[in-house]
Amino acid sequence: MESAEAAFSEQRYAAAAALFRELAENGNAAAKLRLAQLYERGQGVLQSFVEATRWYRQAAEQGSVVAQARLGEIYMTGLEAPATASASARARIESPEAQDTLLGRMFPEGLSVRQDLQQAAQWNRAAAEAGDAGAQARLGYQYAAGLGMDADLAEARQWFSAAAEQAHVSGQLGLGMLYSGSFGGAADQALAAEWFERAVAQGNATATHCLALLLLHGQDTIRDEPRARVLLEEAAEAGQPGAMFQLGELYRLGRGLPQDAALAETWLRRAVVRGHVKALLSLVHLFDSGPEPDPNTAALLCRDAAELGDAEAQYRLGQFYLAGKGVPRDPTEAARWIAKAAERGVTAAYERLGALYAEGHGLPQDFQAAADWFNRAAIKGDAKALYHLGTLQIRGLGMARDPVAAVAGYRSAAEKGSAAASLQLGIIHATGTDVPQDFAEAAKWYARSAEQGHTDGLYNLAFLYLQGRGVRQDIPRALDLLEQAAGAGSVEAALALHQQFTRSAYVVENPLFAAQWLVRAAELGSGPAVCRLAELLDSGDPNAPSKERLVSLLVGSASKGDTKAQAMLALWYLDGRYCTKDPRLAFRWFYRAASGGDAFAQAWLGDAYATGQGVYANGQGVKADLKEAAKWYERAAQQGHGGATRVLTQLGVASGGRPEEMTRLFKLWLRGAECGDPTAQRVVGDFYRRGVGVERSPAEAEFWLSKALVQGDSAAMVLLAGMLLEDSADTAAPPRAVELFRQAAVQGDINAEYNLGVCLRRGLGVAPNRTQAAHHYGKAAAAGNESAQLALGDLIAEGASCEAEWRDALHWYHLAAERGNATAKARLAEFERNQSSSSAKNNMTAA
Repeated sequence: MESAEAAFSEQRYAAAAALFRELAENGNAAAKLRLAQLYERGQGVLQSFVEATRWYRQAAEQGSVVAQARLGEIYMTGLEAPATASASARARIESPEAQDTLLGRMFPEGLSVRQDLQQAAQWNRAAAEAGDAGAQARLGYQYAAGLGMDADLAEARQWFSAAAEQAHVSGQLGLGMLYSGSFGGAADQALAAEWFERAVAQGNATATHCLALLLLHGQDTIRDEPRARVLLEEAAEAGQPGAMFQLGELYRLGRGLPQDAALAETWLRRAVVRGHVKALLSLVHLFDSGPEPDPNTAALLCRDAAELGDAEAQYRLGQFYLAGKGVPRDPTEAARWIAKAAERGVTAAYERLGALYAEGHGLPQDFQAAADWFNRAAIKGDAKALYHLGTLQIRGLGMARDPVAAVAGYRSAAEKGSAAASLQLGIIHATGTDVPQDFAEAAKWYARSAEQGHTDGLYNLAFLYLQGRGVRQDIPRALDLLEQAAGAGSVEAALALHQQFTRSAYVVENPLFAAQWLVRAAELGSGPAVCRLAELLDSGDPNAPSKERLVSLLVGSASKGDTKAQAMLALWYLDGRYCTKDPRLAFRWFYRAASGGDAFAQAWLGDAYATGQGVYANGQGVKADLKEAAKWYERAAQQGHGGATRVLTQLGVASGGRPEEMTRLFKLWLRGAECGDPTAQRVVGDFYRRGVGVERSPAEAEFWLSKALVQGDSAAMVLLAGMLLEDSADTAAPPRAVELFRQAAVQGDINAEYNLGVCLRRGLGVAPNRTQAAHHYGKAAAAGNESAQLALGDLIAEGASCEAEWRDALHWYHLAAERGNATAKARLAEFERNQSSSSAKNNMTAA
């Protein structure tokens, strides 16, 4: 043993290891401890934490307190594979496939030592009972935090005290934390400060940080903000990441220190480098809403924190993607991050995820899933979730309709501060929806929502005072409420005031006031208000603002991120009506609007890149780029823009109409149909009718075509009528089809005229009538419908009894043939053959 120790002291580690191994294998506990230490440090042997732990265990089992204490430490935290181990070695040894290999048999436990809190407790207890102060402090911490055992603050205090009696700094720190209430239980902040002071006197940076927090946030009797800041600086300079974080927060918020974004960033970044994830989130706040906002950097930092697993950062990153703030607007990516935050227990994420499911925004619309997430948030007391649940219940979405439960939910949400719930209760009582109509009750809830900060509450309450419903009529009070709402940012209130002073049964007309409130609406970002002001300017109204002021108003709204205003400003720069014509600025604003999600701007960019004419980016003309055009058309189509979807459909058909392409196009049209676009509803119905891009379904086809025709789409009427004639066995179908053809024909649909002629000629759903058939064929044929031209030719030819009638028939055949109609060409050829045969016969008779 003396020879081994001598070799070790002379740094002949290989020789020392060989001697220690011989002794260890013969049962010498001290040699086992030394050999374990050599393996842990990689001195004289290949570093191996697994081998080190094995020899520590053997020494510990023979009563070595040092080995027991070290095992308690190792199992408390676990040990990663040594830094000298290559990534490939780790992969080969620690992969499941390595079990049956030679390496797997040599290193059955891999290269790491996994955390094992039960074993940590076993070995810490053994060493603690033998008097090891470090083990006593660790055992106290395990009891305090319930790590590997049930939490027991009395046991924790006993073991922390035992370590502190030996002046062990971890024991002093543990008692300080225990008495400060860090582990729960009754707090004694004065006693906590005393123990922290003892640990601070030993130079412990963590104790310095804890004492600073106690002096910063503690009871008045011990609060000392100036000293807290000094201690935070000391701990931060000593490398304590928590202190760096707190110091950065003080500078960021300007608490007890001058607000200093630069110093805040410096300390927060130093904390981040040392692994403090919450410091990353504070940097996000700093760059998102600090004195010099930088949403791009904020989003980048937020992603870093989110990827490190911080649930709040995951939720916030989802919000960034929803708003397109610092990152492209992407509802799907937003939903992914918000779902991660919800899985980690963020209540706000529960509510937001429920809303995404309810809206079908970034996720498939699923009201049952929405209700589930709202329920989870409501259980946690989230007022927004209670409000949303009430909305689902009152509409019967994702659950049985239950107005009573809905109103109760709204009341609960309102009592928790939900202004939206108070407003909804006001609307329910004002309209008499599922409750007796009661304007007085409505006024009470509108007032509550106004007190909770909802401008619509002020707005709706104003109209009750204006009309004297539920309250005594009070015109000045009504105008005052509208002014309050407009002053708080309500565009609707500003527009209502404009309307009242323009023409109203309650207020004397005042063009000056009307124009002033219209300007206020424009200042609040109302594009329509700017358009109305432009009309006033064009009409020479003396109260209208100047062109320069108009442009300034629109620029202000566009600069705040209003995509509609951005698109309108782009149009103004494009036509030069209200400002100097500038295609480059037009392109820039169109691009901003499109990137922010405006479908009109996205479709415009699609057109610009499709043609590559008259548009400028960075002072250069945009080159035609169909791939880029398709990208913007696609974005517009996903929002239900019919024109963009039509172009994409044409491109898809031109490329061969591949099934996968048609399926994608069907989904785009469906989005537009769900948004209420009648053209999209008709196209979706036609896709279902023909089984293109989706499985054929006459029922779905009829559903969507009916939606389109209700909005007056004549082409949908023709398609649905055709379906009724072709697919329906119902005897009522043909008459209904004829009626649809008539409605579409009245709207000027040529195909409807032709089909109505077919029905009248064949007696489908209506009594046969050749004269009426000819009338409708004639209208369609005159408009260029080749099928009608052919049918009219046939109809005339069937009853032709003179040369003039034959000429009429041939006229329509010729028109249809000129349009490429093969049947019409065949009719003409047959007529010529007959004429030729008749002429030859006449010649023979004459001879």
